[in-house]
Amino acid sequence: MLSTENMGGVVVTPSQLSEMQAGDYILHARDGVLNKVPVEKTRMPLDPQAHYQGLNLVLTPSRVIYAVQHTIFSKSTDSGKTWEHLNRNPSTFGFNGWLLQANRHGQLINVSQHGEEQPTTVWISDDEGETWEQTSEIDAAPFQKTVAGSSLTRLSDGTLLLPIKRRDDPFEEGTNPTYVFVSDDDGYTFSNRFFLSDYGNEVNIAELFPGQLLGVIRYQPGPPDQPHTNKTVFLADSVDNGETWRDLRQLTSVHGQCHGAAVGLSNNRAVVAYDHRYPRELGSGRAMVSEDNGKTWSDEVYYLCHGHVAGFPRHISLDGEEILTFIGSCYGDVSKWENATGNSHFCIIRWRPV
Repeated sequence: MLSTENMGGVVVTPSQLSEMQAGDYILHARDGVLNKVPVEKTRMPLDPQAHYQGLNLVLTPSRVIYAVQHTIFSKSTDSGKTWEHLNRNPSTFGFNGWLLQANRHGQLINVSQHGEEQPTTVWISDDEGETWEQTSEIDAAPFQKTVAGSSLTRLSDGTLLLPIKRRDDPFEEGTNPTYVFVSDDDGYTFSNRFFLSDYGNEVNIAELFPGQLLGVIRYQPGPPDQPHTNKTVFLADSVDNGETWRDLRQLTSVHGQCHGAAVGLSNNRAVVAYDHRYPRELGSGRAMVSEDNGKTWSDEVYYLCHGHVAGFPRHISLDGEEILTFIGSCYGDVSKWENATGNSHFCIIRWRPV
């Protein structure tokens, strides 16, 4: 497989990354050359309760965009050119965070869970998250311990896909398996579930185009006899709206490049961005490009953001050419996970592969 260390034949430095973070460009490494690529960055207001790992980017059928931190819903009705910022504290509704999507009618859906032995509940809002009504509780039986995933995906036909990780032991279908729960009724119920992969964590599912799904999986811990797979990104494909998944394969080769998300572009192109964690001074969000829907990948990389911790990405594309990436980072003492809360700075990057 392609090594994802020093991609494009370039060894990037912390100073180059920090300068990029402050500027209106991203970095692109290919053929031994590091270039600056001009982009549009919209820096979002600082959310006092946000964490760079907790974010949502939702595109409704009417093309309203919501970029969500923790207590701030940023809303755009003009393709991300301007933004209105709405106060929406999840604790007001008894939620500990947001796992959002819009259904085919434009209603917002949130999936909530308070602990791995607690039920996963589904809520719907008709007023941009100002009020919420519970519609269902997901039936995960016979599983006793579950963790709702990192994404809720709406396909072009309105089907909703929700990855849920099973935590019971012993496991039925591999270690740390993840399943995809499916809703065909706009999020009111998730009545079907299908096995995605073992060792599956923090799964983000993208519809590259109708009929072609790409699952981006944090693979952890991985088989004991394959330590090189631990805490890396794996991919899997589905051509039947998530009922079956095939060709589970490793994308990143560096330990700590592990949380990723994909977006499909025109001409069979796919982009996967992921976080790079270690060493901390090189903490960043990075993106790779495929010309064949994620089967193979070019030896090049885009550096999107930088921080001592950084890089959980979410993407949309409005035209199949340009990408809007929502991403955050934090500088300073990141020795504890919670230190990034209230110190995570988010931006929307409007960019395209060159």
